[in-house]
Amino acid sequence: MDTVKNQQGTLYHASFVADDTRAHISNADSGSYKQLPLGKLSVCDIVTEPITVHRLPEDIIQDAVDDYFLTTQLEGTALVSQGDTEFSQGPGDLALMAGGLPYSIEYPKHARRLILRIPHTVFHERILSKDECDFHAQLLRGGGLVAIVTDMLKALVLGAEKLSETEQHTLAESFLELVAAVIRSNLEGINPQISQRSALFRRILAYMEKHYCDCAVTPEKIAEANGISTRYLHSLFQNSGTTVGKWIRERRLKATREDLLDPAKINLRVSEISFSRGFNDSAHFSRAFRERFGISPSELRGKVSEQESPENKG
Repeated sequence: MDTVKNQQGTLYHASFVADDTRAHISNADSGSYKQLPLGKLSVCDIVTEPITVHRLPEDIIQDAVDDYFLTTQLEGTALVSQGDTEFSQGPGDLALMAGGLPYSIEYPKHARRLILRIPHTVFHERILSKDECDFHAQLLRGGGLVAIVTDMLKALVLGAEKLSETEQHTLAESFLELVAAVIRSNLEGINPQISQRSALFRRILAYMEKHYCDCAVTPEKIAEANGISTRYLHSLFQNSGTTVGKWIRERRLKATREDLLDPAKINLRVSEISFSRGFNDSAHFSRAFRERFGISPSELRGKVSEQESPENKG
């Protein structure tokens, strides 16, 4: 990881985008960098004096980071260049950048920037599939959903440290829905094919969200219900960086975790919860749950029981 030392001797990250992404900086004077966790996502709060950041092809080859970054300016201006795209980003605007492509960002004056880092697997599954991502940096002007997402980013910086891990995951899920809506709205106006494919994929996901608890749901049933072939269904999910089976499994695991953490369901057996969410094999469920969350369902339930005990409440 590249770092640079400012005149006051403070070390801060050279990437100014992600702590494990390499970049090159010129004209560094002073600045600060703060990264906050948000489930699988993370939020960076960067304050800098005039500076220029370059991410070069050799940096990309070396670190292989290809995540996506949604950014907004709180103070000052950022001059962004990626491929043939160049724009000036000011307070209230959002910009989407691909970390797997070279770029440069110039801060001509004092600036403060917030960056939401979205892992590429999450981005392709929840926002845009791989075949929809043939683009460089995109500027989304303020107003409408852009203003809402910008305000939420600001709130996250102020409150992320106070959130529990469960609250972080819950907020990340909701925030991703908003981010997906604002990005798709911008790109669909540019490419009608993206609009049609995105509408179909959203319809399929809505159907799966409604039926994932059904242990008999299959790719064939999902494809038939949405008027497409099973092969095309699998291709849509492949382009999104996942599979139909993985999506259903992940959704069921998340739902069971939420149920196990719900005090209102403390009297339900673990097996009752897992069966209600589409699992039909308790041993398989327990193994999958531990592999996904690093804790067994019974251990998680035990922690919730301890928190709900009269002694802890008192």
